[in-house]
Amino acid sequence: MKKLAVLLLATLILPALALNTAAQDKTKAKEDKWPDSNPEASLPATQPEKGPGGSDYAHEEVAVYEALEAGEHYWLYTPAKPVPKTAPVVVFVHGYNALKPEGYEAWLQHLVKRGNIVIYPQYQAHGLDPAVNWCPNVATSVLDAFKYLEADETRVQPDKEKFAIAGHSAGGVTTANLAADYENLKLPKPKVAMPIQPGRAFNYKNSGQKSSMLIPFNDFSKIPADCLLLSVFSDSDTTVGSWCAKTFFAEATGVKAENKNLVEFVSCDYCGAPAVASHYFPACPEDASLGGIDHFDWHGTWKLLDGLCDAAFYGKNRKYALGGTPEQKFMGKCSDGRPHDELKVWTGDAEVDPDAVEYEPVYDRNGKRIASRKQPEEKHAEPKKEKPSKTPGRKEEDEEEF
Repeated sequence: MKKLAVLLLATLILPALALNTAAQDKTKAKEDKWPDSNPEASLPATQPEKGPGGSDYAHEEVAVYEALEAGEHYWLYTPAKPVPKTAPVVVFVHGYNALKPEGYEAWLQHLVKRGNIVIYPQYQAHGLDPAVNWCPNVATSVLDAFKYLEADETRVQPDKEKFAIAGHSAGGVTTANLAADYENLKLPKPKVAMPIQPGRAFNYKNSGQKSSMLIPFNDFSKIPADCLLLSVFSDSDTTVGSWCAKTFFAEATGVKAENKNLVEFVSCDYCGAPAVASHYFPACPEDASLGGIDHFDWHGTWKLLDGLCDAAFYGKNRKYALGGTPEQKFMGKCSDGRPHDELKVWTGDAEVDPDAVEYEPVYDRNGKRIASRKQPEEKHAEPKKEKPSKTPGRKEEDEEEF
């Protein structure tokens, strides 16, 4: 009888193993068919129809309200047509001196049409406003926005149990600081924190970020255990490098390992001129002449933040944001079917030393591969996106942000 059971088990297992091996061989054969490059191919060009990063919006319109002044000034975006009774809250913290939301407008609209309230605090009265003011200014803006919404029950009400913070560059550092100090600031407990290309100096070298006191750090071990944390950097960030992103990941020791990842965006030179993951790739103004929207948005930052919020607020789509899964790393397919180079992911149990490796960009500010990391055939390209102007009447070369 035992022999019969063993034989039956073998008849079930062996075909399954054969099918699995065949599937792996098929995948490997498909990967092997792609050439090193295909200048005739184009980058992923369309937004997914469904899922995180997709265009299946629950709301057709966005209402915008402004209030307060100087560093406490903010923009409040709420979903409309239809107006929901309640909605989660996403606080978006801009890069240094990006005092108006135009540079991120398409992303903000995307978040709101998915059903979120979005608060865009100006948080800086001007470019020289001391960094010690930034977190208190954000908190003042957020609490005032809550007060405004709650003053009229016909307005969408903020669901403070579903609270997320995301920020770019200097706003990425501020995002981590807010998540660590939310109690003192009287903010809701963050369920999501996503610092994107965080930095506190115009210097991509580790030493430049480490020694800078421009933006003080809070105690990141105080970020809540159940907060879903993604710390993001890119391979060609000639402005801030990777040191801050790695530091937040390493020092957020209170966050459960399964709830945090370190993510690197990777430049891709498969389709002729490279798509460069520069410091400004998260910029997504609605005006296409200022850079527009592309796969770095749909399959990258938008997808990741959507996935985090879905996982934290609704218990779904976690695989698109955490765990080093194929869905998380996927960056779309080029026109010939070849996948764009994937995201690199370190899961929460990884040991990351921010000082262990000196950051070196793959591409320079002009989209040219840096000689020390040059491939046999060097390719030239413009950076993925031009930095959008933030202050009307000022020339681009007069402005800096990080």
